[in-house]
Amino acid sequence: MELHAATQAAPGYGPRTRNIIENQLFRRQRSLKLEALQRQRSQYGTIDDADDDEADTLDKTYIVIIFTEKAKLRHCQDVEKIIQEFGIQTTLDFVSKTEKYLYLSATLDTLLRLADAAELEKMTTTGSIQKFNHGCVADFLLPGMTKAEILHYCETPVLIKDVVEPPIRSYIQKGYIEDMFPLHDILYLERFNLNLKRTKLPIEEIRNYFGSGIGLYFGFIEFYTKALVFPAIFGILQCLLDLNLSLVCSFYVVWTTIFLELWKRKCAGYSYRWGTIEMSSLDKPRAAYTGQLKPDPITGKMTLHYPMRYTYLQMYCISYPVVLGCVVAAAWFALYQFQIEAEVLADFGADSWLLYVPVIVQSVLIAIFSWAYEKLATFLTNLENHRTRSQYERHRVNKLMLFEIVNNFFSQFYIAFVLQDLKQLKYQLMMQLLIFQLLCIAQEIGIPLMAVLRQKYAKYRHQEVDPEKLRTITNKPRYEQSFYESGLDAYHSTYEDYLQVCIQFGYVVLFAAVAPFAAIGALINNVFAVHIDMFKLCNIFKRPFARRAKNIGAWQLAFELLSVMSLLSNCGLLFLQPNVKQFFSHWLPSIPDLSFVIFEHLLLGLKFLIHKVIHERPRWVRIGLLKADFETSQALK
Repeated sequence: MELHAATQAAPGYGPRTRNIIENQLFRRQRSLKLEALQRQRSQYGTIDDADDDEADTLDKTYIVIIFTEKAKLRHCQDVEKIIQEFGIQTTLDFVSKTEKYLYLSATLDTLLRLADAAELEKMTTTGSIQKFNHGCVADFLLPGMTKAEILHYCETPVLIKDVVEPPIRSYIQKGYIEDMFPLHDILYLERFNLNLKRTKLPIEEIRNYFGSGIGLYFGFIEFYTKALVFPAIFGILQCLLDLNLSLVCSFYVVWTTIFLELWKRKCAGYSYRWGTIEMSSLDKPRAAYTGQLKPDPITGKMTLHYPMRYTYLQMYCISYPVVLGCVVAAAWFALYQFQIEAEVLADFGADSWLLYVPVIVQSVLIAIFSWAYEKLATFLTNLENHRTRSQYERHRVNKLMLFEIVNNFFSQFYIAFVLQDLKQLKYQLMMQLLIFQLLCIAQEIGIPLMAVLRQKYAKYRHQEVDPEKLRTITNKPRYEQSFYESGLDAYHSTYEDYLQVCIQFGYVVLFAAVAPFAAIGALINNVFAVHIDMFKLCNIFKRPFARRAKNIGAWQLAFELLSVMSLLSNCGLLFLQPNVKQFFSHWLPSIPDLSFVIFEHLLLGLKFLIHKVIHERPRWVRIGLLKADFETSQALK
């Protein structure tokens, strides 16, 4: 029995409801039907014309535009005419006052022309990466490749969106357009299903479908999870053999440095194959960037310009003072927790279970403060009006990391180097890490599960689509898929995912001398979290428009900052050991503290040496870039 859309909905929310289970039921039915059509087509060469048209129409729909109830028929038709001027094919379904859909598609030739205008970089038959040229398509047809395979799944919706969004922006601002998103490819999504036989993530397929930004996130989390195997094994040896802390410090300096340097090489390989390695600050402005239209001094094209002095005034006069105030408040709150613990200890004694309450409450409040400050950091960065996505993300991450380091780790530094109580440090660290991981699991699993369970026990109202309404629908499966996916949440970015991984990395490395099992907990958590992230992308969220990225941006600097801080903190823990103090007091009685500086600088020198020895780009990438430059110079001659 075929599933049909519900025609009624809660007041104020339009006809679409956020119903995850109905969406999954429709997808499963549609997937089975498409698979059967493909098998029939491969066996017999032809299939029923109606079914064939139905399958092809859905496959060729790249973007859906949904109009608000405010939009009249003439507004929808005006938007359609504007889009058609760019050679984009459109289909308007004016179902009712509350349901208006505009489906966008394009011919292969139109898409290739848009790719040429967007200067997408593609692999040529010579093995180098060059900007795509519509007039030389044969140069980009690799052996066994057809013209349709030149563009990836993630690129076609973005090419259309970048062309049609600017001229219809006024209709978005006036409230006539509610949403614009690409439809999921139901059959392609099955490649991301959980497969226990698979030993690694399908990074290339993730990139082909979701874009290089999300592809790099999954590539990083997979690389990081594999790298955690080494500190996890070392942590077990550290507990069993009671390893010297100087060896522990040296190990984590070497491991963090090699891990980050090897990731740069891995990332360079990804970005070279994906044609994003030479992205620069001259890339197109982000959608939320505002300014006045002026000729660009480099290209001469009319582009948006915003005076940098206003951005700097916002940053230094408003944003950073607010950030500094939040950092001071987070530090004060961490210190206040110790006062509460002292009062509980005095009133109830050292054996009371109430001593666990302050650290548990603090760990939960840390997560709440992080959530609230993330919203504040995003708001402040929006006011600064940065031009490109990379600039925007860099300044937002800078604000965030300054606060998160104080919010999550200030109490540990206070216990370690002011109170100098290593036993309490170990207890505090493990409690905060445990609660942090539990909250992450609750966020990763609990929220989607609650949404699903809420729908599981809801009263479904599946009704046949009214025959009169059915006459206005050009393709019923496409209409149903648009109906269900429009009710899903929008996926904004990998920002929150990177933040969780970055904080987890801090818990693993900053106080590794007293928390050897932190790496094991992080390893186990990541094995499950990466599959949960993929499930959410495929089932809980709308399909996002792909974002191009050449690296993980400001998060690379955040991880390197934590790496240097871990060197200092673990060296400090080493020199708090009584036997180490006695040793250096005996050999250097006049300047015992100088030994800490010497040892710390030796490890910094080792870190710098490893950084210089490992080149950030593999040799084959450097050769490919030089080859592309040579071919470009020859073509210009």
